[in-house]
Amino acid sequence: MIGRSVVGLDIGSYSVKVTELKAGLRSVRLIRAEELVLPHDAPPEQRQAQIEAFLSENEFPRDFVVTAFPADRIAQRHVRFPFVGAKRIAQAIGFEIEEDLPFPLEDAILAHEQVQSGPGRSDVLAVLAARTDLAEYLESLRGLGTDPRLVEIEGSVLGNLAASWTAFDAARIVLDVGHSKTNVVLLLDGRPVALRSIPIAGTHLTEAIAKQARLGWQMAEEHKHGSGIFEGSGTQPFTPEIGALLDRLVRETARSIQSIVGDPLAPISPTEVVLVGGSARTPGLATYFEERLDLPCRVLGPPPLSSGLEALSAETAPAFAQATALALRGAPTARVTRTDLRQDEFRYVPDLSGLQGQLRLTAGLFALVLGLWVASASAEFITASSHLAQAEAQLGRIYAQILPGKAVPSDPLAALRAELGEARELAAHLGVTGGGLSVLELLRLVTPAFPENHDVRLVELRIERHTIRAQGVSRTYESLDRVREKLAGVEAFSDVTLSDVARIPKTPAQRFSLTIELGDRNE
Repeated sequence: MIGRSVVGLDIGSYSVKVTELKAGLRSVRLIRAEELVLPHDAPPEQRQAQIEAFLSENEFPRDFVVTAFPADRIAQRHVRFPFVGAKRIAQAIGFEIEEDLPFPLEDAILAHEQVQSGPGRSDVLAVLAARTDLAEYLESLRGLGTDPRLVEIEGSVLGNLAASWTAFDAARIVLDVGHSKTNVVLLLDGRPVALRSIPIAGTHLTEAIAKQARLGWQMAEEHKHGSGIFEGSGTQPFTPEIGALLDRLVRETARSIQSIVGDPLAPISPTEVVLVGGSARTPGLATYFEERLDLPCRVLGPPPLSSGLEALSAETAPAFAQATALALRGAPTARVTRTDLRQDEFRYVPDLSGLQGQLRLTAGLFALVLGLWVASASAEFITASSHLAQAEAQLGRIYAQILPGKAVPSDPLAALRAELGEARELAAHLGVTGGGLSVLELLRLVTPAFPENHDVRLVELRIERHTIRAQGVSRTYESLDRVREKLAGVEAFSDVTLSDVARIPKTPAQRFSLTIELGDRNE
């Protein structure tokens, strides 16, 4: 199978899971899925060394690695817009969430996922990661000898399972029950629209078992996976402490999606709950969630036989769900989400050190071509010198035709440029623009685009030879967009661009800049 290798790297608090895919032009194929269980309560230096050794010993490709930024280190907002369109939402999302943030927007990296949730309506999940946190995260990965090509968001990246794993054609809740936290993500047609991280997960249940049964941590962990956390085959928690933990987890899960699901104007109704993560296969856990949430609940099963992921079994599929989703994010035919925190100063820059041999060969070939070019240019220079005199005589004849009655100067080309400059100055003095229109005519074209109710008001207008530049204030973004559309319909304007749109503090209005390029768009 021809294609590139993509590695999904899922670094958790209990283990490191790696999925390697071969991504072809039309399909994907699972190469391998490996896991490294980290020692409990080991110092960070020891865990770091073990992860680095694990990646090196297994010789995972490092050219295209996709990782996930921890969900408990981001700020997230769910936003609903009364319109659709990726470009319009990208322009509006910053203004919509900025006032609600407890920190300046410029201190964070902003990314978002969107889905059309109804006629003329979009639901958007906006995520923000502090620049300092992202820098620290990337530095820790470089310490492992890894520079990820893409950095997704833990939890929301699970939407990529929709393309090749299982049907996500409606609203679903995915619970990623990990070791130290549970990520709750609401997917709509495979796109994440709500995300939350809850600090309750497998290790808390293990600690409760260890405390009640007086077992060591490792034995309590084995008991949890073997005998479960419920009495017998029912859903009665093994201890009151486990019951309190599960009750809080269910309550926080329901609260996480209540504001969206319960919207009376445009409700989103999940059809089921899907459990993934290392603790998802805890006996009885799916049944417990189904009873408490009053929704069908299942553990993620094995992938379809035609997906290319057949090597994952019912036992391994939930644990490797996120690592596989990360790898699918790097496969052009399988990705669903588009989030990538590697923006601005964190943008991925490929390492070209491995191409030094090829670069040396290229440099040698370039030197050879340069030598041949110099020899050819020398020959052309001799020929060009003889043509120069002929060209000067021709310019003299052209000057005499354009300006009859004037003596031909020694440098006719410079004289023609001077005459052209004088003509341009005269046109500027008369108020004639590059499109052949006067300033008064341009004002008559611009004025009808602005509403009489002053929803959009200009505070500065500057007409140049080829451009009209303006600054102003708009009460709403929709009014400003309508002005831009009206101006774009004027035949004399070749391009109309809005820029520097920024909300005025403590008001709903926005400042904006407007640039109109003059000239017939059909020229």
